[in-house]
Amino acid sequence: MRLRLRMPDREILHVISSSTDSTIAAQVLETRLMRKYKYFVFFENFKGDLHYFPNHPERSRLTLDIDATSVRCRDRSIRESKQRRISEYVRDSVLNASAHPGIQFASYQISPKALRGMVVEGVLTVRGTTRVLKMNAVFTPAGADRLEIEADSIFRFSEFGVKAPSSLFGVVETSDQVLVHLRLYAAPQVRGIS
Repeated sequence: MRLRLRMPDREILHVISSSTDSTIAAQVLETRLMRKYKYFVFFENFKGDLHYFPNHPERSRLTLDIDATSVRCRDRSIRESKQRRISEYVRDSVLNASAHPGIQFASYQISPKALRGMVVEGVLTVRGTTRVLKMNAVFTPAGADRLEIEADSIFRFSEFGVKAPSSLFGVVETSDQVLVHLRLYAAPQVRGIS
């Protein structure tokens, strides 16, 4: 008879930072003359922590700090001048980044889903307004030293006191819903290095 020793589940602090691999993107739908268009904006500067428990991921905690001033439209399907206008509009009017330069997310509960992945529940603060946000997420080892986090969520502009933009007497209308997609790589923090 063999005795199997259970290894204690230890917390591993992972650091998340903006890079070419890690992205936080928001997709907005616009209706113009009965046709639908998708626009993507990306946040170029962010950082965060994942306090990860490999044997019990539901005990993990995720925090993100996003620089609202770093939002950029990089949608190659539209002209560069329109990309600039969208970036300025989102930064100045939607996010009001001069008054609220940071967007924060902090999880308070992570629950396993029936088939695959996790539900990450937490609070999102945008423009000084805090609301509950749920994300569907998958944590996957990405090599020996990194963890990949794929997550998505839908929220409404109106939840944060923002009226979805429209123009030309309602001929161009932006959906109140925003789809946010995160693809983040988290690296374990190396301890003992000063």
